[in-house]
Amino acid sequence: MNTKRSTLAVAAVALVVLLSTVAWNAVAGNGNEYEKSILRGAGLEWSPVGTWVVTAPTPMGVLKILHVVHAQDSSGKRYGGVLKDITADPTLFGTFPEADGGGDFWASQTARTGPDSLESTILYYATKKSEGPIAEIAYIAIMKATWRLTGPNTNEGECTLAAYLAEQDADGDGFPDEGQEPVVCMPFTYTSRRLTMMPGCVPTGG
Repeated sequence: MNTKRSTLAVAAVALVVLLSTVAWNAVAGNGNEYEKSILRGAGLEWSPVGTWVVTAPTPMGVLKILHVVHAQDSSGKRYGGVLKDITADPTLFGTFPEADGGGDFWASQTARTGPDSLESTILYYATKKSEGPIAEIAYIAIMKATWRLTGPNTNEGECTLAAYLAEQDADGDGFPDEGQEPVVCMPFTYTSRRLTMMPGCVPTGG
């Protein structure tokens, strides 16, 4: 009789553990394909991580930008990044003629907002010459972008670029002060293609 009771007790404990595991997996998203897709995308190839060649047409010409994105956590929700503007124009289409550098390197912070949708905040500084050896900030630019993974190696999106004068950062923390309005606000649309492995050229015989 004791043996039978012990067996039933062990079985009950095992059942509780099993149910607890199933419940935890459901809460954590392990048993839900939709939750997995939000965190990971449809597959590894749909991840935003990688190097993207961004093309943005404007009335003044076509911008070409490299955006390198890296994961910041294991959940697939947060990403950091750096951008290099290949067609850099620190004057922002002549809006800030005194700016002569700094505007080609940007930093990005990205969050996944859906299975294939993301939003990014992008920050950069343009500089100008000063009387001393250290350049001065000409303006601070903040871009807000929303974009979608449209295929394994493509995305498209839209953004606005807000530019603030250096004096709009009175406390000097590198960001426009609260309540400041941008002196410029420009909209852009863009498409991107992921850099993937490509074959090398074949040298011709000498």
